[in-house]
Amino acid sequence: MAAFSSRAPALSKEFRLLLLFSRLELDDAQARAAQLLCDEVGDWEAFRHMATHRFILPMAYRHLRRLQPPTLPAELLALMKQQVMLHYRHGLSGITSVGEIHQQLLAPLDIPYVTFKGPSLAVRYYDEPAMRFCRDIDILVPRERMPALLAHALAEGYRPLDPHELAADPVSLTFVARYQKVITLLSPRGVKVEFHSRIDNIGTVYDSRALIDEAEPIRVGNAEVAVLPTDELFVYVCWHHTKHFWSRLHWLVDLDAMQRHPSFDRQSVLACADRHGLSATVEICLKMAELLGSPDFDPDGHHDERLDELLKLSLEAMQGDLEVEYRLASQKPTPDFAFHWQTDSGHRLRWKLLGWLRIFRPSYADYLEWPLSSRWQWLYRPLRPLRECRRRWPQSRH
Repeated sequence: MAAFSSRAPALSKEFRLLLLFSRLELDDAQARAAQLLCDEVGDWEAFRHMATHRFILPMAYRHLRRLQPPTLPAELLALMKQQVMLHYRHGLSGITSVGEIHQQLLAPLDIPYVTFKGPSLAVRYYDEPAMRFCRDIDILVPRERMPALLAHALAEGYRPLDPHELAADPVSLTFVARYQKVITLLSPRGVKVEFHSRIDNIGTVYDSRALIDEAEPIRVGNAEVAVLPTDELFVYVCWHHTKHFWSRLHWLVDLDAMQRHPSFDRQSVLACADRHGLSATVEICLKMAELLGSPDFDPDGHHDERLDELLKLSLEAMQGDLEVEYRLASQKPTPDFAFHWQTDSGHRLRWKLLGWLRIFRPSYADYLEWPLSSRWQWLYRPLRPLRECRRRWPQSRH
């Protein structure tokens, strides 16, 4: 990654308060520090906006309701409560949908799967699951079972979002399952569901089938839903959120919630990280989480270049917008790793060798433009560069 600034970005009082609020509970020292920061907040409306944008408003409201800072206008706290009720409604809908997907789609077809992040994480690790903001449901399934799953989902009233034009015929579904690693549908409840056949870009970080085989059940409503064991999920969360520079503060709450859970065992987590080659990532994330929860957190000078780099860029992403995250992402050594110290030259070389093959991977738009039977779909790969040039040629002449 390109050189980064020697100092972390400036942190406003509002943002420092949100960092402290990024956990399920505050200890006495954190509560005292939060109370002092509340007294110094100059713009509570900006605080509310920041908490909303970073997906942590329900947690912020929870802590503010307990602290009752005298500087917080009562009408603004009431407005936060209204927003939180909407979050709760959305969260409950997502949690209900997880059980419905199991009962309506996966169990009838006897499809092995594992759901991760989002609602299933909230149900297992949060004392109030609906408090955790969830935009969608993520489910990993074997690639070879994807066409049957999609056909059944579309017949049950799920609507395609990506690809939006997805047709229900077997040839179309076989194509999209083969060439698109994430297919997004909209459930009858209006909840986005992402069906994954792989959770990393080139399959060198995670073995999808092994993850599915490790799944263990938890109860979500009336259903026994398959989820990742705590050690696997914790390692995945550290890897995935670092990939996105921890740009959403509710991800910090996830770390706190999981570490508080009885199933969390630090040594088991570190052993799991070692099996995946993610030891450095998990160790530095644990240090970062501890520092960000400190009442006297200082973002600079921790005598660990890896921790300093993660803190500086993550704090920039946490306070920035999507443009900031995209700019940071453009400097990553590979799409799966944000920092060189997370991986080795072997992985980077594999990405260079395999990543360029993406130009030969057809899209669903290619299929719609030139629908071929499954027998002849191999032709998309060698012809795709030529077809892409032809598609862009008229644009370049204007």
